[in-house]
Amino acid sequence: MGAGAEEVMAMNGNARESKRVVDIHCHVGLLGDEQPQWGHMSEWYTRQKVYKVFLIYGRMDADAVSDRTLREATERAIGQTKVDQVVCLALDPVYDGQGQRREDRSHMWVDNEYVLDLRRSLPGKVLLGASVHPYDPDFRKRVDSYVDKGAVLLKWLPSAQQIDLADGRVRDALVYLATAKGGAPLPLLLHNGPEYAIPSTDLRTSSYDYLSWTWWDRFWNRLRGSGRWYRPDTKKAGENLKAGLGAGAVIVFAHCGLPYYASNRLKKVVEHSELKTVSRYLHDYPADGSRGGRCYADVSACVTPFRRTYFESIKRLPAQSLLFGSDFPTPVFELSADIGEMMQDFVAVLAGQWDRVVVPERNLIDVNYRELQHFFPGHAMFTNFGALL
Repeated sequence: MGAGAEEVMAMNGNARESKRVVDIHCHVGLLGDEQPQWGHMSEWYTRQKVYKVFLIYGRMDADAVSDRTLREATERAIGQTKVDQVVCLALDPVYDGQGQRREDRSHMWVDNEYVLDLRRSLPGKVLLGASVHPYDPDFRKRVDSYVDKGAVLLKWLPSAQQIDLADGRVRDALVYLATAKGGAPLPLLLHNGPEYAIPSTDLRTSSYDYLSWTWWDRFWNRLRGSGRWYRPDTKKAGENLKAGLGAGAVIVFAHCGLPYYASNRLKKVVEHSELKTVSRYLHDYPADGSRGGRCYADVSACVTPFRRTYFESIKRLPAQSLLFGSDFPTPVFELSADIGEMMQDFVAVLAGQWDRVVVPERNLIDVNYRELQHFFPGHAMFTNFGALL
């Protein structure tokens, strides 16, 4: 076969790859009752409202939850979705300031090996979203190991993992990720903005997800009294992110940094928002790589009544810098049906009226995909990650 033919075949193969629809943000988890080496949820966490909501949307009986039933529900959702591939996310436990692994300081953690086992059960469907804590002294060694095993990105949730983005180890980790895949970057999926799904065992670190800190944040923090959050060093955190980007890193900002409960009109008063900061990063480090590093934002957990009010703002973000995701098993709503009724039900659920929970009958990952397609028809977000891979 001539060189020209080989090039054509390679180009055709790349074209097929780039058309893949990849959900880059799917959570998995275990109680730890049967496979404690692969994950754990604290007793406190399993008593919280957010955990019960996840069970409802995962169509699971709260009285019969186990590692086995959690895995069955996960495999059922991922195995039956029409989306081509799903990135399942691990979540390293907390590492303290001395670099010691502290599962006791984590309400939830998921081992990378569990995701790899899911991939063996669903070959071709599951992609490894690894998680390695930047405080781990073996960070580079572990990252190399999971790159060799096919990791397509790395996941950090700063508050729950108690990662201070201003720490020098974060800078070193980002610089390393810039060339971790044989000279190419391993993308970092970075949570930012408010976080409610996986609380931190140290509520002071809730602010670790913030990329900005305004006078309004200072005001609300004073009202917290003895339960105040740390004032994040956003200047140093920004310098660390930019050092990694300067080395060629790829950073994906989860959920576009959006508030969860505040509508677009009320975001500055009711809840913290990172949308403006994320937008600036997307424009400063575009997806074409012209600035070296590249920034993206995913639209996971956006199919909710309140976040629906941000859709026009999302449409104004650079199309090539947006990535599709679901945040399964986070609640998803059939917004295209009746937004008014959905809003009423959502508010009622937040007030504890469980009978008002609205769970779509079809596969939740597919519902999320269909709703985003409805509001963003033909958008590049659905195939951008396939092209990035």
